[in-house]
Amino acid sequence: MSFDPTQPMPTQPPGRQEPPTRQERQEPPTRQERQEPPTRQERQEPPTRQGGPQDLGPPPTQKFGPPPQYAGKPRRRRRRPVRRSVISLFILIVVAALLLIADRVGNLIAENDMADQFTANGFPVKPSVNIEGFPFLTQVAERDFRKVDISATNIPAGPVTISSLNATLTGMHLSSSWNGATIDKISATAFVSFGALASAGGLGGTGITASQDGPDKLKITASLAGLVSSSVEASIKQTGPRQITIRVLNSGGLSSLLSSFSSYTFSLPAGVPPSLRITGLTLNTAGLTLSAGATDATFSEPSK
Repeated sequence: MSFDPTQPMPTQPPGRQEPPTRQERQEPPTRQERQEPPTRQERQEPPTRQGGPQDLGPPPTQKFGPPPQYAGKPRRRRRRPVRRSVISLFILIVVAALLLIADRVGNLIAENDMADQFTANGFPVKPSVNIEGFPFLTQVAERDFRKVDISATNIPAGPVTISSLNATLTGMHLSSSWNGATIDKISATAFVSFGALASAGGLGGTGITASQDGPDKLKITASLAGLVSSSVEASIKQTGPRQITIRVLNSGGLSSLLSSFSSYTFSLPAGVPPSLRITGLTLNTAGLTLSAGATDATFSEPSK
């Protein structure tokens, strides 16, 4: 077989077929063909933390040993801070308690001063004063007392000693100078025992008894050792706005035991407001009860 140089050299022996190339198969070029550096997997290097959870796999189990020991004093545990609401509530309770104490103390001082004021105005004994209403300090700031109760015992009223007296002052308004007051209404009751009525007429001691003898009459009986007894009647009447008269009815027939008993009058005690008037008399089995009242009464400090 002769060689013809004009004929191309066969690339494969006749009858043998070569597989198509990558370009013929239209496949994309590989990394080496693109001349790019190989990846970490191609270099067979272990994955790093940046590779993500899939590259790292499950995290390894860490075992911790005992805490390190520090030299020096041990640290103190921090106390839990108290809540501000609890502190605020405690402060409010303390402030309320202090205000309550101040209110009650001021009330007691004012009651004592008012009782002294009644005595300075001429009332024979120092009365007991009770200023009602709470809180008291607001009433002082407004100079208005809603209700004041006054009581006293064994009050001299001329020849008679009043056993007890109770008065209620409603709407007491202090003046701007604090030296006087106006009172909307005064209601008072006074009680005089039968023994005090008999003693005021000149009778007293053992063997003298007094009793009711009708709605406005008084019967006084005197006895001597239970053997001799004598009685006398007396009427009880209001003879003035502030005056009561006890008048003997059968003075001509008085025995020697009752000869010293005579008629007399007595009035409301000194120191009460001038506008206070007697409004009623009630005679019962225990003694004489009189009622008195006034409206728009005035009460002023005596001049020095």
